[in-house]
Order: sequence, then C-alpha cells, then structure tokens
Amino acid sequence: MTIMPRKETYIDHREDLSSGVMERTVLQGNAMLTELNGRLRKLTALLLEGRGLYAILDEMEAMLDNPVVVVREHDKAWLSRGLRDTEPTEIWPLLQSLTYRQLDRGAGEGYVPLTNSVRVYVKPIPEQKTKQSYLAAVEHKRELRPLDKLSIDRLASLVGMELANVEAVREVEDKYLDQFLHDWLTGKIVSEADWKLRAEVCGCLIPDGTALVAALIGLPEADGSADRLREACRLLRSERGRTAEGLLVAPVGEDLAAVLSIPQEKLAEGERESALFAALTELLDSLKEHLGEPELKLYAGRAAHRPDGLQGSWTQAKHARQVAEVCALPGEVIAYDKLGVYSLLYLIPSGEEREQFLNRYSLPLQLADRKGGGRLMETLEMFFRCNGNIKLTSERLFAHYNTIVYRLEKVQAILGVSLDDPEDRLQLHLALKLGQITPSSAPN
Repeated sequence: MTIMPRKETYIDHREDLSSGVMERTVLQGNAMLTELNGRLRKLTALLLEGRGLYAILDEMEAMLDNPVVVVREHDKAWLSRGLRDTEPTEIWPLLQSLTYRQLDRGAGEGYVPLTNSVRVYVKPIPEQKTKQSYLAAVEHKRELRPLDKLSIDRLASLVGMELANVEAVREVEDKYLDQFLHDWLTGKIVSEADWKLRAEVCGCLIPDGTALVAALIGLPEADGSADRLREACRLLRSERGRTAEGLLVAPVGEDLAAVLSIPQEKLAEGERESALFAALTELLDSLKEHLGEPELKLYAGRAAHRPDGLQGSWTQAKHARQVAEVCALPGEVIAYDKLGVYSLLYLIPSGEEREQFLNRYSLPLQLADRKGGGRLMETLEMFFRCNGNIKLTSERLFAHYNTIVYRLEKVQAILGVSLDDPEDRLQLHLALKLGQITPSSAPN
C-alpha cells in the first residue's frame, strides 16, 4: 500500500518552485536593467563630452557586436566603424540598400529585411524641426538579443539629441558660407588676404591652376521662394547631393548661385571652352536629378582665373539669363560667350536711333499684318531660320510654296529691299532680333 503525501505538501512544493522561478526572473531582469543603464551612461557621457555622432555609433557597435547606421532623407548615411573601415566594394550591396526610402518602406520600426537577405532592426529617431531619421542595427555578425533591441529603442533618443547638435552646427556653417559666397559674388570682398581667410574658415580651398565659373541655376518661377532656395542649397551641400567636386551653392537675392571649379593645368587653350561646356552640361543633368526639377536651366558667365574675377562672371551669368529670357533663346545651358549678337542687341538702349531702325525695317510689316497682310513677320522670321530655303519654310509653316513666295515678294515691296542682297538681309535679320527685345527690357 502506497502512502500519499498530504495535499499541503504539494502546495508547498509548487509555491517553492514558483518562488524560485520568479526570483530568477527578477534577477535576470535586474541584470538586464543594470546593463542597459550602463550602456545609457556610456552614451550619455560621450554626448556630454561632445565626442560627436561617429563616436556614439562606434560605442554602440561595440555594445551590440554589430554595425550601426543612422539614415536620413536626402542626406548621407552615418556609419559605425565596422562599415566605415570596410572596403566599399565588399559591402556595396548593403550600402545601396541602407537608404531612407528602403527603411521607410517597412513598418518604420522593428525588423526590416533588405534585398540582400540581411536583417536590420530599425527605430525611428525622435527629432524636432528636422526630417525623419532612423537608427538601424545590422545583423552582420550575430542575431540581436532582447537587450540589444531594448538598447536601440532607448538610445535612439540620445542619437536624436546628437543629430540636433549636428543640425545646429550645420545651420551656423551654412549661414557663414552663404554670407561668404554672397559677398564674393557681389564684389564685397576687396582684399585677397580677406578672401583667403574667409575661404579657409568656410573650407573653400581652391587649388592653383583652377578656373572659377559663376552660374545661375534657373529654377521654375514658382519655385523661387526663399524657403525653396534654402532647401535646394541644403540638398546640394549634403553628401548624397554633391554633384561635382568643389561645387559651391548659395542663395544670392532671389537667385540660386553656383560656383564651379574647372581644372585648367592639363588643358590646351582650345580645349578649355569645350571642357567648360561639358562640365556645365554634366552639372545640369545632376542638378535635375537631385532637385527633381526636369525644367532646370543653367546660365553661366566666363571662367575667371583669379578669385576677384568671380564677380564679373556672376554678372555675366545674370546677363545671360536676362538675354535668354527676353530673346527666347533655345537650349538648357546658356553661356555668356555663346550669346553672340543677342548680347550686343540687348545693350542697345531705348532711343531715337533704335526706334528709327525698327520703324524702317519692322514696323511696316507689323502694320501690314494687322491689316491682314498675310503673316509677313512670321514668314520672314522662318525664312531666316531655314537659311533662305523657301521649300523648307513652306513645310515649317504648313503653307504652299507659292504662298511663301508671294509673302516674301510682298515683304520686299513694302520695305523696298531685296532678299538677294546680303546687306538688306542683314538689316532685316537684325531688325527681327532687335524687335524681340522690348524697349523697357533694354538697359538704359
């Protein structure tokens, strides 16, 4: 016969077992909390010492035994030492997938799978007055433990504080750079010693043998607000938005200015102009991509070979924009040296001589058109565009060949000129171009 223990014995044993489990759980929780507090103290000390964001990320990598990344929209990614010290070719697929768009595509928090089968644990960084950022730990060496994920959740706030410091420092640096470029382009820096000192403080070191070109970035008219200019500058100055080596951008009044450095030492005299145009075209393509503005245009002055010549290049860039807009010049890159006769015509002020010239060669055709004379001005302009080819002119205007012949004969009869005479053709061509520039547009 088996003697069963009393019921109280089972209850006592179960209570002892539960008590033991609870004690071990409490001890484990206390140990985790102690380690978490230690991690927070280390990171807080780095923050108070002003060691910078990279020092904080490096310490987090040592804690988690995995690389750590901070990703922001339209900005470079901050990498901890494990990724910074690795050859880019070895981790290029990982770097390509560690983008704001890729991390934001997920739930925004927790694990996010990347395209290369690597998991990252993501935590949004709480920030004020700045764009959304993410703190991400890459499971590169081992899986993250619960303590590691809890640490990321808690340390994201500290990283946010350091990002706020970075943003504040960047804002001060940007304001100083804006003022320096504004003064440089507008000729307010009078001595070379002052220019060198301010350039060094701003980090704008221009090597010898480099030509400087001032360009005006032609944003669409609706996008020319002060906020839009500042946002464009911030984007182009960011690591991810840098489109050319040595490119400087700043708002100057209501315009967005760019200063481009063009190496000249290894170029022959005849190659410099083509190299400049190629650099401007490449810059424009990059600006369109990074600013998301497919209708951008670029207006450039001549290359300056001394810092004090940049003011003249900026004035020429603005002049190129004015002439291109008034005369409706084609093309996306308008260089001052390519304006040709338009630059001279634009400089002709309003006056009696100008009016007499237009009255002689342009006004009679305009009056005839108003009376139903048969689109004479349009026909003559297309005739010159087609290099005097009547057949091509008729095709471009969707008119019969004989109709074009009749209109051109009427032009000659009204003006008393001959389109076969080179001198008369020159006078008519100049009158058409000058007529595109209204008297109020020409400088006095």
